[in-house]
Amino acid sequence: MAHQLRAEYGAGGPSGQVARWHVVRSTDPSHGMCGAEIVADAETRPESDWGTGLRSCQQCGSLYLHEAPFLPEDWA
Repeated sequence: MAHQLRAEYGAGGPSGQVARWHVVRSTDPSHGMCGAEIVADAETRPESDWGTGLRSCQQCGSLYLHEAPFLPEDWA
């Protein structure tokens, strides 16, 4: 299953800062794995950016690790 990171914005909206990054499944990019609703035009990053110091949703991260415990490069 493919994943990506999608931004949740703070009070300033897209012109402000990203409040946190959620992991979404490619089959449902409008919801974080934690259930948070993600706006349609939210910034997107590849799943390989997870764990690189971005402020990420802890619940999404935990659920993500159950579905993809290693980076794709480590699967070989």
